[in-house]
Amino acid sequence: MEKITAPVEMACKRSIVVGIGNPLLKDDRVGIEVVEALQAKGTAVETAILYSAGFDLIEAIMGYDEAVIVDACQIGMTPGTILETTPEELSDRHILINAHVFNLAATLQTGRRHFPDRMPKKLKIIMVQVEDVSTFSTKCTPVVCHAIQDVVALINPGIASG
Repeated sequence: MEKITAPVEMACKRSIVVGIGNPLLKDDRVGIEVVEALQAKGTAVETAILYSAGFDLIEAIMGYDEAVIVDACQIGMTPGTILETTPEELSDRHILINAHVFNLAATLQTGRRHFPDRMPKKLKIIMVQVEDVSTFSTKCTPVVCHAIQDVVALINPGIASG
């Protein structure tokens, strides 16, 4: 099998936070809300918003030393619960294998397989257990709104310091 190579070489940048979500579905927008909160605080970390965990994610994090991905999950925990994990742990946790989370794990594995020198060496995934992802709304439920501030606090000291 032929190895895919990146089309352009680029210098590594320090870190990025990527929020994934649907801006029109209540709690599914949690990743977007975290990124918007970081932007509003004026943190130094670079940010990106994506609407899916597809191959655009690989492109968004490629070339960074460190990346944090924030996304919603529905895995049976109490709504508002925050789960920090790595791509390796995500792939190993059978409880997390649902259509949404599996796509994230598979995408990250693909990026590491095909672009091992360009993918972030440090990669953290923060998932928030959501309550309502089927109602059209531009606001999260109160419990998820509270979790957004907790996620911002987790990220801010960790990688947003410069």
